[in-house]
Amino acid sequence: MGVRIEKIVVATRNESKKKRFGRLLAGLADQVIGLEEAGVTGKPEETGETAEENAEIKAAFYAAATGLPVLAEDESLWVDFLPADKQPGVHVRRVDRKDEVSDEELLAYWEALVAAVLKNKRTGHWHVAYCLGTPDGRVHTGALDHPIMFFSPSSEVKLPHWPMSSLQGPVMFGKPDSELTEEERKQKDQRADRLIEEKLLELFR
Repeated sequence: MGVRIEKIVVATRNESKKKRFGRLLAGLADQVIGLEEAGVTGKPEETGETAEENAEIKAAFYAAATGLPVLAEDESLWVDFLPADKQPGVHVRRVDRKDEVSDEELLAYWEALVAAVLKNKRTGHWHVAYCLGTPDGRVHTGALDHPIMFFSPSSEVKLPHWPMSSLQGPVMFGKPDSELTEEERKQKDQRADRLIEEKLLELFR
């Protein structure tokens, strides 16, 4: 694929995420649209065991459905204080990789895990995969790691629908995501955006 394309679909129905990628892709594509604008109603079954596999499944599915290039992302969580068979990976909403649980149950599970770990060992990272899929079936995939640290007890500040935000946050600020100020959140996003832009440039080459 050339460095610049006419139109690309971002595999999301979230308006904020579509706008964010619209900014990130401004130098690479003339028009950036989401799944709603592309008229896509179905979705693929995400059966991958890695963020890369799930991003590729989504990119290939939506590229075939729309006849347009598609950018898809997926993420997984890896922690330094759990053995390989206990890693959440792409199953962040599950306990012991088995059953999906409520926000309250998920938070209680992680609170107990983190509390049992020495403070200097409470580290990990979010692994985010990005995949560019084209209608001819090709996929180009890359990934980024975002270092995080965990906290115990968890913060009293809770963000709706994101229970993990009260007990983990970026290493650069040393506090939970839920406690970040507006300025700190802006700095975090700007740093992530720079890294993502570099990764997208690699995918489009």
